Amino acid sequence: MPMYTLFLALRAALFYLVVSVLVLIFTTLLFVVLPLPFRYGRQQISRGWAHSITFVGKLICGMSYQIIGAENIPKTPVVYLSKHQSAWETMTFTGLLTPNCFVCKEALLKIPFFGWSMAICRAIPINRSAGVSAFKKVLSVGKSRLAEGLSIIIFPEGTRVAPKQHPKFHRTGVTLATSCNVPIIPIAHNSGACWRRNEFIKRPGLITIIIGKAIEQSGKTAEAINQEVHQWMQTQMEQLEK
Repeated sequence: MPMYTLFLALRAALFYLVVSVLVLIFTTLLFVVLPLPFRYGRQQISRGWAHSITFVGKLICGMSYQIIGAENIPKTPVVYLSKHQSAWETMTFTGLLTPNCFVCKEALLKIPFFGWSMAICRAIPINRSAGVSAFKKVLSVGKSRLAEGLSIIIFPEGTRVAPKQHPKFHRTGVTLATSCNVPIIPIAHNSGACWRRNEFIKRPGLITIIIGKAIEQSGKTAEAINQEVHQWMQTQMEQLEK
């Protein structure tokens, strides 16, 4: 193994060790504040957890980030449709786009401590193979979460994808937003340049997050809006991944 690769592997091992300790600490704190209102208890703890892990990723592995379009983050509940390349954005967006919850696969909630923390932070778990029933669950539970004042973060690609790949979007997020009459905010980023899919090592670099303006929905079908978001994201990603 080349020395630099070994160095990256050792840093990644240290990163995961520290993250494991942080997960234990913050999950315990989440259970402690469980009786408190969500926004003033669990939401604040999860935000601190997210900021801590993002900071550790920068300190140990050299993964820093910048935001373009921060002024487009609204103060009212929205549906965020984001590119999905790694676990990095899942952690970082928890602290960046508060108050929020994620739509995620059910299997994640079975992971000790990490999954438990997602469950009590009001994530919306779905079984992707369930098809229509999963779609209906996101619509029904998502409507409740939005009414509670939580924005919902959805990865319309459905899973992590490698850089320079742009699969077709699922229409769940757009349908939820249009049915609840809330804005759709698209997000592009290149976290896969530092945290590659299914790769242990973490590479140093600057991750750029681009937060777009709300997508105009008036007079458009859900399919047309979905295609517009896809085109916007692909255009942004092609610039980021040059």
